[in-house]
Amino acid sequence: MSFTYKDNTIHKKTIKGIKNVVGKIYGKAVNLIKIGSTASPSKPNKICIELTNRCNLNCPFCLVGQQDQKESVAHDSIEREMSGMDMELCKKIITSARDFGLKEVNLTFQGEPLMFKRTNFIKLVKIIKQNGLKAIVYTNGLLLDRDYSRKIIKAGLDECRFSVDGITQDVYALNRVGGKYSQVYQNMKDIVQVAQEEKSAIKLIWQFIAMRNNEHQIDEARLIANKIGIKFEVKTFAASVPELVPKDSKYQRTLKPPPCHDIYRQVMVYWNGDVVPCCYDLEGLEIMGNLNDSSLSEIWNGSKFQIFRERLNNVLQNPEGEPELCKGCLKYDSPSKA
Repeated sequence: MSFTYKDNTIHKKTIKGIKNVVGKIYGKAVNLIKIGSTASPSKPNKICIELTNRCNLNCPFCLVGQQDQKESVAHDSIEREMSGMDMELCKKIITSARDFGLKEVNLTFQGEPLMFKRTNFIKLVKIIKQNGLKAIVYTNGLLLDRDYSRKIIKAGLDECRFSVDGITQDVYALNRVGGKYSQVYQNMKDIVQVAQEEKSAIKLIWQFIAMRNNEHQIDEARLIANKIGIKFEVKTFAASVPELVPKDSKYQRTLKPPPCHDIYRQVMVYWNGDVVPCCYDLEGLEIMGNLNDSSLSEIWNGSKFQIFRERLNNVLQNPEGEPELCKGCLKYDSPSKA
């Protein structure tokens, strides 16, 4: 049997092929819908490790998501104990991440990761690479120099993202309190040159958070980045300080509709091994387990994490069940507005 349409013959075999394609598309759509269920096969791609929650700066917008609970969201207002992660725990977490099937390790959460002991930081990058994972760091860049940059690059770091939000000292110092723009500019310039010398494929990024006090410098900052050979990205401001929201609408953040999907993309680990579900959980409101005692797989598949995900997945049907942590979210809109 065959059908004719405009002199083109469509055979049963062709129809079967079309059905297969449609079936695959439908299956993918179902999997996307299922991402919210506690039985979902979905799991994070990345783990963020807090090597330390100490910082050499005191940025006034640091404690993102805490704007409803604190008078100040500057870094110095953090209430958790300040310390750094034990090296043996670092190694255990990297192994657990590998065994769980993750692909990336970001050596950053709260604090400045390059305040971690230099020799240990380099060792960690090597261990991450030995385990077949991608090694990433987000930094304010002030603690680098040419020699340290070379050692990090030779260790195999895959990506280094610099947080620099201004191109003059007066503007930069408003946002990166305690920092020196000329110093971080030189460090970015140096690491680009070192990467070229080492023929490294490391991804180097200048991340510029757009705020009211610096949005007028974005175009010039992009030119400077092009000049020194570093990729430039503008990041929207999470409005932990409303007065800093940029005036230009193209730099303003548009909140995503709930439910949240970020909890399926990465997990966060404090310096003491506590696992929290979100980068906005800076004070341990939703601790899911501790990697000193459990594997990442055990924590992710544990009842506490499953219940938390279920509460978020059902937030449109049951707004009252929204976790307290999520009520100050600056990425996703309130379920009452959805």
